Amino acid sequence: MESKLDIIVFGATGFTGKHTLPYLHRLCQQTGRQFTWGIAGRSEQKLKGVLHEYAQKLDASTLNSIPIIIADVTNELSILEMAKKARMIINCCGPYQLYGEVVVKCCVMAGTNYVDVTGEPYFQELMLLKYKKGAEEKGIYIVNSCGFDSFGSEVPLTLLTKNFHGTLNSVEIFTCPSTHATETGPYINLGTWASIVNSLGQLRSTMALRRINNIASISKMSPNCPLRLPFTKDGSIGIPNKRIVPCPSPDSDVVKRSQLYFYENDGKRPIQVRHYYLMDSWKNILLIIFFGLFVIILSQCQCGRKLLLKYPKFFTGGYFDHESPTEELVESTEFDMYFYGKGWKETAEKDNQFTTPPNKSILGRLHVVNPGYGFTCLAVVLSAIMILTEPSNLPKKGGVYTPAAAFFKTSLVEEMQKNGVPLEILSVNDL
Repeated sequence: MESKLDIIVFGATGFTGKHTLPYLHRLCQQTGRQFTWGIAGRSEQKLKGVLHEYAQKLDASTLNSIPIIIADVTNELSILEMAKKARMIINCCGPYQLYGEVVVKCCVMAGTNYVDVTGEPYFQELMLLKYKKGAEEKGIYIVNSCGFDSFGSEVPLTLLTKNFHGTLNSVEIFTCPSTHATETGPYINLGTWASIVNSLGQLRSTMALRRINNIASISKMSPNCPLRLPFTKDGSIGIPNKRIVPCPSPDSDVVKRSQLYFYENDGKRPIQVRHYYLMDSWKNILLIIFFGLFVIILSQCQCGRKLLLKYPKFFTGGYFDHESPTEELVESTEFDMYFYGKGWKETAEKDNQFTTPPNKSILGRLHVVNPGYGFTCLAVVLSAIMILTEPSNLPKKGGVYTPAAAFFKTSLVEEMQKNGVPLEILSVNDL
């Protein structure tokens, strides 16, 4: 019987999928690892082309001999055969609402672990509802959202939680985007735009699934973390000249699921989380509000979604387009994310309600270069490796998990730092 590959990347000819190859090539052989891996997709010719491209870029002729598996989401049997050939599938084939479920389903049937980079709330809630029991019975781990969309919040929150000795009540996440590109063009691949549009079109269905999955079952913690006033300035994180813009984020639902897991399984008091953008220009603030509301309204009907997908450049001011972004543009995109937490020096039970204000704070920072195709690809590859190398540090039984729930006890944070991600604690102070 032919031995299984350790990892297969499905969707390896897509923009995100092919950017995972350098990380697989390096990390599968790092620190004594000897992982075998392959790539999968519909076209053998395109798959060979991707391997040849990166063999030249990385000066690694061995990439030309990486196994190729032909699999198509329209042919469930081919996906099942692919899943049977690996211990782990990294799924980079989106939009996930359209193409993701068949891969999860086949991984559960084959008893194969699975990670992806989706940021689509409806898909995540649906996979939790439909495949949690099957994954538990097979003893496999299904972990969605292993890209920047959720890792950008989940991993720093893990770091803050481990370094806050006491009871952490709330964390405010401030994201400050920047770019240093000298050329113009789209910054994000069209597949990501399609995922956003489809997700926004499923808002009502997503809310219904959240109720079924009982995501809001945790009682409200006291004192409440109030929403900051929009457009105000605050120097508490060391950036006094930026205006604060509250930002609805799909990350918040992933974080809530993680907090529910820790509450039910580890007896931890839930952390309240708020998301904000930091911006220095009223023009940019007004453009984001205008385009955001316009896109949300249009995405609620089928004809509106068709328009958004047909004319992405018009509806996003050129941020998305049918052309793929250039390497210069993706490498010039940066985010500084600040994580400002408050709590108490004293340790509390999971249902404890405090009547005194917080007496301790913690500030962390994550600096991300190329969040969509650098940070994301590193994160999903390391997620796959954590599941394969540290099974004793994963949750006791298989299932469908968020990144924080799956990897809290692993060395993931340290591995991210070791591989060039500036993630650090800036200060811990008394209030």
